[in-house]
Amino acid sequence: MPTTILTPAENRFLQLSQRALKLPDLTRLMPLLRDHPTIKDTSDFLSRSARQALLDQRVDWLVQGSEAWKLLADSPYIINPSNQRTDWRHCALCHKPVRYEYHVVLRQDGHKIVVGSECVKKFMSDEMQYLMTITTEDNIHAVAQYDDLTAHYPQVPEIMWDQEALPNLPKQHQQRHRWVQKGTRSTVTGYLKHRSTAVPGKQLSPYLTEYTDLQAADRAATAALAEQQQQRQRQAQQVAEHDEQAAWAAADAAQTAAEKQLRASADYQAYLTAVATLIVQHLPLAAFKDQLAKLTMPRSLQKLVNSYQLGVMATEFAQRGEIKAARLQIVPRYLVADLDRLSRHLAAQRQRDWNDDVFNVAIGFDLTPEQRQVSLVPLRKSWEGRQVPVSVYADLLTVKARLAQGQALPKWPAALMRAFQQRLDRQPQSGWVPARKNHVTPKQLRQLVASKAEFEQVTAQFHRLYALPQADEDVTLSALAHYYLTVRDQQKKRTAATRRLVEQLLNE
Repeated sequence: MPTTILTPAENRFLQLSQRALKLPDLTRLMPLLRDHPTIKDTSDFLSRSARQALLDQRVDWLVQGSEAWKLLADSPYIINPSNQRTDWRHCALCHKPVRYEYHVVLRQDGHKIVVGSECVKKFMSDEMQYLMTITTEDNIHAVAQYDDLTAHYPQVPEIMWDQEALPNLPKQHQQRHRWVQKGTRSTVTGYLKHRSTAVPGKQLSPYLTEYTDLQAADRAATAALAEQQQQRQRQAQQVAEHDEQAAWAAADAAQTAAEKQLRASADYQAYLTAVATLIVQHLPLAAFKDQLAKLTMPRSLQKLVNSYQLGVMATEFAQRGEIKAARLQIVPRYLVADLDRLSRHLAAQRQRDWNDDVFNVAIGFDLTPEQRQVSLVPLRKSWEGRQVPVSVYADLLTVKARLAQGQALPKWPAALMRAFQQRLDRQPQSGWVPARKNHVTPKQLRQLVASKAEFEQVTAQFHRLYALPQADEDVTLSALAHYYLTVRDQQKKRTAATRRLVEQLLNE
């Protein structure tokens, strides 16, 4: 018998809540939800990925949606005076006529809907159901009083409803935590059951003071756990590095002369670089194999690895960020290790380049809002760009103005915040400068010289945009200088004469 994954009422609730949740996976499913009120596990319109997303995240979405709504303070509860069902309004979720109307509002933008009591119990948060009971049975003004109370003491909802508020609180403080929760709830309930214009600050004071101490204890325990975790990670990394060094030493010792010659060959290195470049693009497997077929595999590798095995490695890298190829016993370990090392290096370089580009578009370059919007589009479409929430790109349009006003960075994923902060730490005391890349491609150098600017201007722009290792920088600047001299010789039609003179100088 088919199982219903999403009922019509749940569907409508997610659609109404989605504007406040801003969840990328839910947003992608919105067209499907609008077209199909009921979704079953056997629905032919349901793709495998959509089905899995609903099965995995439906409950979390409903829970997060329940917390996005609150009862309307000025008219939370109304009884329709008519005895005729045809005169009653319909619940926005189940579409049934309801005489007892609960008016709820989306916290984010104030969007209002009417919900029946059963749907309040089914879809709304524990906090709203608590207020619904008091509003219905004791005091119609309870919601307004609760809003006033939480405006004065914003930690009260956390104490009463957030079960994960103090996740690392030591056991010896658990009894104190229960005392705070029980006392706070009792005080708030007594306050809400009667019409009152004065918040019970004096009665709440001992519980709030104690809760502040508990928060400090939780923070200290959290910091201690984080330090322990970092210590374990450091130890594991040291063990892994030791094992890797031992493995490499053993591999080198066992390596034949033919293997050494193969790994040192230009064909081998060029092919591995081309394959690793494809791997770090995170292409779908079919597209990866299409691109792989366009590469010419050196004859010396053809008996060692095939497209299926490379596809397995590409899939493993996409899932784990590394290549071990434990299933591919017949592939030489040195080839796996070389491809793993090179892929990780290129992936890290791609991520750094993306971080540099995003920082420069948002902060480093002096762009108009329109230019910034256009420049973010390709960065958003890349694989690295798809790993961050959609909301980040809206923040990037205004983060420069925000920082100029002395505000902090928005709450982004930790890796992105860390990357931005590292680049901000290198900014001068006044003004904004771009994040300098640690490598440069011929294409980027062509863009530098395309402006037909003088050599001094191009080198100044080069130093503004790039910070290469010294040896690479010396070669690059020498190449730029040689390029400008060659172009000038061509323009003056003295190339042959210059070449002859140089040859004479070198010969002597």
